[in-house]
Formats: sequence, structure tokens, C-alpha cells
Amino acid sequence: MFSTGNPDKQISNLSESEIIECIRAWLGPSNPGYPQGIGDDCAVLISEAEGKQIITTDAVTYGKHFDNQIASEAAGAKLIKRNLSDIAAMGGVPESAVLALLAGPDLSIDWLKGFFKGIRSECETYGIQLVGGDLSSLENGNFSAVLTLIGRATSPSLRKYAGERDFICVTGHLGGSRLGKHHNFKPRIQEGQWLAKREECTAMMDLTDGLSKDLKAIMPENCCALLDLDRIPISLDAHTLSRTTGSSSVELAFTDGEDYELLFCIASEVEFQKFKESWEEYFPQVPVSCIGRFQESSQAGRIIDTRTNESIPWTEGFEHFK
Repeated sequence: MFSTGNPDKQISNLSESEIIECIRAWLGPSNPGYPQGIGDDCAVLISEAEGKQIITTDAVTYGKHFDNQIASEAAGAKLIKRNLSDIAAMGGVPESAVLALLAGPDLSIDWLKGFFKGIRSECETYGIQLVGGDLSSLENGNFSAVLTLIGRATSPSLRKYAGERDFICVTGHLGGSRLGKHHNFKPRIQEGQWLAKREECTAMMDLTDGLSKDLKAIMPENCCALLDLDRIPISLDAHTLSRTTGSSSVELAFTDGEDYELLFCIASEVEFQKFKESWEEYFPQVPVSCIGRFQESSQAGRIIDTRTNESIPWTEGFEHFK
């Protein structure tokens, strides 16, 4: 259970230093030795890697990003993978992380151990060292963990370089993430690194708040997005949800969020089919779709359905404070 009424099994039964020692043991080799790891006011990072340093931060909060239906290991893994998705969108390589942990005193020690088991597994998979962090208390029944992840990218992919008439592309399938993908996903780290090295890839970001919202973040000024809705790669889970929610599957693909796929642009002079053939040589298990293109327009900022030449009716993705 997330929380427990047995004081002997709550973190309130441990001192702060004892909790830190548990975390150190739970992380194992994912926490490097002093002075690079836990044990001082700051961790001392040592890196000979080339490229520019990139930094991101993301959180998981009980009741918002996970609940009691999600195993603690999956919640811990999600924290790491959410941050990795940002690193992937920049074409980067993850290196080190720090973690701020905020919890009520009734938090189960066993649950927290599982949470760090998930963190450790993902850190070992992706070569991340968790080098420090902070502990803070909340009211009973509350939990939040905030991770700051540091990486490097030789040529970071930015959003603002998308051009007029560039093709709009996505990896994977969209929508229906609430049926499991929101925590059971694989960050597109290798795919992002590959795209960042391609001259034809002009801009990139990850899809976390829904295509309706995220596409506007990468759209060039004075442009609209012309989309062929028949090319939107809709997930099977979105089709499943559409039968019970009253929303169409394509609407869910636009608005659900937490897809953790890559949204990227390729230059207008590039033939997409040739690009796709090259992609499939490296990533045969990961679909890639061209869903439309940008165009300078008096309807700048809008997403247009090319079948009707009208704006799509789904204008909002995930909003944190609604």
C-alpha cells in the first residue's frame, strides 16, 4: 500500500539519516561513491564527454501521475522515464540526476523501497547516476518526487527551427495513454539521438500534453499546420476508450497526453518515403508517420483539417491547473 496505519512500517519510524541510508542501499551502484554521489552539500560531477550540457526536471505526484493501481516500482520508473523523454527530444545522452522527495510521515517503507527499485532499474538501463537530492515532509497521504536530470547533446534539437512547409512527423501511436502507456512506455532516447544527427530534421520535441497543444509549441510563426487526419497514428487503446468515453479515437489522439512519443519536423525538400526507409533500417519496430506540413497562413497558429479546410475542434491538451 502507498500509506500504512502501522507506525512500524512508516517512514516516520526512521530518522532522516536512516532514510538516506536506505535510499543509498536501494540505489546500489546507481549512486556513485563520494564525492560524486550522496554525502555532501553538492555532488561533484566529473565528465569528459563532449557536447553541450542539457538539464530538465519533471515530477510524479500521488493522485496526479499515479495512484494505488500502479505498483510503486512503476511509479519510480515513470519518474526517470518522464525526464528521459525530455532528453530524447533534445537528441541527448543522460548522465546524472538529483531527486527531491516530499512525503507524508505515513508513507510505507516497503512502498518507498519499491519506488527506488523502479528508479534503480531505469538508472541502470540508461546509465544514469543519481548523485544526491533532498527530503521534505508533507501531510499524511501525500507524496511527490521531483527529479532533475542532466545530460549532454552534441547538437541539441530545438523547437524553434521548424520551417514554413516543413513536414510534421511523429513516432509510435497516439492516444489512450490512461490505459497503461502513461507509465508503461519506452523513452525514445536512441531515436532522438539519431534524428538530432540528421540534417533534414529541423526541430523536435516530445509529446506529453497532447498533439493539440504540443504541435502549437513547435509551429513556426505566421504558419498554420495542415494535417491529414487519416494519417494520425491512433493507438488501439484510443479506439478502446472511444467506445466508453463518447469521444472519437482521433480526438483522444489529439488531447489525451502522456504519449511520450517524438514530434519532429523534416525539411520540405526531403522526400518522406526515402526518409522513412532510412528510419526503418535503424528502428524497424518503431512506426514513424508524416501527418502533415506547415504553411504560412492568415490562420497562423491553427491546426487545419485538410479534408474540410477548417480548424480541428479539439483545441486543448492537458493543462496542469484546470
